[in-house]
Amino acid sequence: MGIMKKNAFTLAETLVTLAIIGMIASMVIPPLVTSYQKTVHEVKLRKIYAVLSQIAQYAVGEYGDMPYLDFSDGSSEKVQEWYLSYFKPNLKIAKECFDENGCWAEDVTHLNGDTVSNATARGIGGNIVTFQTIDGTRFNMDGNIPDDLNTQFGIDSDIDGLVIYVDLNGDKKPNVIGKDIFVFVYTDKGFVPAGNDRTKEFVAQNCSEDGSGVMCASNIVRNNWKFGDINM
Repeated sequence: MGIMKKNAFTLAETLVTLAIIGMIASMVIPPLVTSYQKTVHEVKLRKIYAVLSQIAQYAVGEYGDMPYLDFSDGSSEKVQEWYLSYFKPNLKIAKECFDENGCWAEDVTHLNGDTVSNATARGIGGNIVTFQTIDGTRFNMDGNIPDDLNTQFGIDSDIDGLVIYVDLNGDKKPNVIGKDIFVFVYTDKGFVPAGNDRTKEFVAQNCSEDGSGVMCASNIVRNNWKFGDINM
């Protein structure tokens, strides 16, 4: 009776198979991860928008209208008052910073690669309150006058407003406005994404590789809360 030979892979065949598997994985896994991250960010941004909108409604319910905001003196006291009155009671806060570093990323840039001004990038300076919620989301609150709301944030307003930068993933990269950091504004109109009062074309240009990314939240809202390729 003859001896049966067992078929087996040679070392070379095994290495070739592993190499092919590795190549396929390198092509398939990154898009899947990106798609998953995009979905997570879309859901989280929409949830945050809903929560912050409710806070605005709460303020209206207490005052009968949006509280008048005056940041002309350059101090952060009124921003702190807003934070302590409306945000802190309605959010699960892990850490808070008043005019000091420690609650915001230090290397924030725009979509086009330009570095953000020191105050906004580091979360320090007059008029700024930063805080982090227990899920890792970070917020940067800054008071702005009407001219700045118009020229920088695409909001037509006759009164001062509260600009809020939302960093969806905290310290994690890329820390780029328009990718993982998005901008919203409280004015007498309520709570709206930056760029709310600009045309679709204007907002799309701002949310391009040549733009600052400040109005990307408005672009996403108008796109039924879907991120574009530029946002990942």
